[in-house]
Amino acid sequence: MSISESTGAQDWRAVACLAPSGERLLCYGGTSAQVRAAYTGAWGEVIRDEDRPTVKAISLQRWAGLAWAGQWEHQTYLAVPATRGGKAGPDSTEPVVANS
Repeated sequence: MSISESTGAQDWRAVACLAPSGERLLCYGGTSAQVRAAYTGAWGEVIRDEDRPTVKAISLQRWAGLAWAGQWEHQTYLAVPATRGGKAGPDSTEPVVANS
């Protein structure tokens, strides 16, 4: 591994984007697959019932840069779960993966 690469420890995260402004960290992990599998479960624990209507998007982000000097970069949007339990709605483009 070169000095310019990230360590890979927790390089991915899912962030709920709230309107009119603000964001909430849902989960983070070492791979995008780990974050995709965990964010729907985190939805019910992190986002309060009264805040759910204000969530406009969920951003899957990857850390770019050194561990001590870098930034989060948006990669794609994930489906916003429709219920407290984290099940995505019928028009969801993302599969719902059960947490283990």
